[in-house]
Amino acid sequence: MRKYEENISDSSLWVTTTPTPLAETLPFYITEAGYFSAEHNYEISRSFHDSHLLLYTVSGTGIVMSDNEEISLPPKNCVIIDCRRPHRYFSASAKWEFIWLHFKGSAVSAMTAILYPSETRAVETDQPQNFKYWLESLLDKVKENDVLSSITLSTDVHHLFDVLIRSTMKNERANQKKEHITEIDNVIEYIRENYMENITVDDMVNRIHLSKYHFIRIFKRIMGITPYSYLTNYRINISKQKLRLTNKSVADIAADCGFMDTSNFIAQFKKHTGVKPVQYRRDFK
Repeated sequence: MRKYEENISDSSLWVTTTPTPLAETLPFYITEAGYFSAEHNYEISRSFHDSHLLLYTVSGTGIVMSDNEEISLPPKNCVIIDCRRPHRYFSASAKWEFIWLHFKGSAVSAMTAILYPSETRAVETDQPQNFKYWLESLLDKVKENDVLSSITLSTDVHHLFDVLIRSTMKNERANQKKEHITEIDNVIEYIRENYMENITVDDMVNRIHLSKYHFIRIFKRIMGITPYSYLTNYRINISKQKLRLTNKSVADIAADCGFMDTSNFIAQFKKHTGVKPVQYRRDFK
């Protein structure tokens, strides 16, 4: 007789927890987790579950259906899906051994957007033994559910995201042509040398051998923001230094930093810092 009614072996582990009010304020918190050894007819299908789910295959193969995508999950591969949308996952081999975590938190959506800028897909981990060890250690901490373990768990889940994002970015860079990365670096250097001029994204594209669409897509994936947003941020950072280290007027600083209109500079500065330039300068006097 099985310990559970989900076609998994008696050796499987299933841990549930009720998050404390403190845990629910953290960037990440786990609601349940497990280490399953599933049989060939194991299957889970849901229309909604209020969490995200991490699945990591130790041995065998699983299939995950999410967002109309079919994702194969062989050994050493991991995927994170949004269970608030219809999803299904099942064993595609005689035995499927996998570790899973249901988790929530204020930082989940932002981190999954970085991990998956377009479609959800499996990520092969660079250090599978370490990754498996980290996941197993999480299972022990979930049982404790005290203040220190809650904070540590939040940090650990963030670390898992970091590992997966690094693996994804490493693979993406390997698949991209080396000259494309060099061209992005050239554009960044161009921005830093010419931020005080009235430059546009078209000016950036004219310096490289990429289409405008392809350039913007690659730039955003590498830098996290669009080329023009990067330019604006760079100008704002330079203006901060000038506000603190010089006695120049706000209008002169705006012109020095490439803003063609003082009112636009003030609006952009407040948008990025929360205060107007004059207030920012006053705060550091």
